[in-house]
Amino acid sequence: MDFGILILLGWLTLLFIAQRQFFHIALLGFPGVVMHECMHLTVGVLLLAKPAALNLIPRRTGTQWQFGSVSFRGLTLFNAAPVAYAPLLLLGLAWLGWHHWLLPAVFAHHYLKALLAGYLTACALLYSLPSTTDIKVGGLSSLFWLALALAGWWFWSAVT
Repeated sequence: MDFGILILLGWLTLLFIAQRQFFHIALLGFPGVVMHECMHLTVGVLLLAKPAALNLIPRRTGTQWQFGSVSFRGLTLFNAAPVAYAPLLLLGLAWLGWHHWLLPAVFAHHYLKALLAGYLTACALLYSLPSTTDIKVGGLSSLFWLALALAGWWFWSAVT
């Protein structure tokens, strides 16, 4: 297990270092970008947000680089937050990669498989974080869901 942690931390370190240079992160982080955008797309389809376009090719937007995007035509107060925060589901995928792929490979002494598993698990972990755009898109919807939850809690407290 110690070797598994070293592999995962090594890949996370490389991905963090690579973020300083566009070319390196575009190459190293591409699987993470694909996973991140696929989470938006999948949840958007499930919640009827009407996906309009998927872009996985890095492009410059103003002073920053955008590594991927999914646009939707049907974001509402009900589905915007779940669609915006969908990449958080990658935390579960990272745990599955760690538990069911990386550790078994390490224990079986399949080190190339462990390196690949560590890399993909690190990508899932790093790219599970919502971007600033994701937070902006899901902001109002998040407040709506928070208010709904508080109202439900208050109603439940009053009834019981």
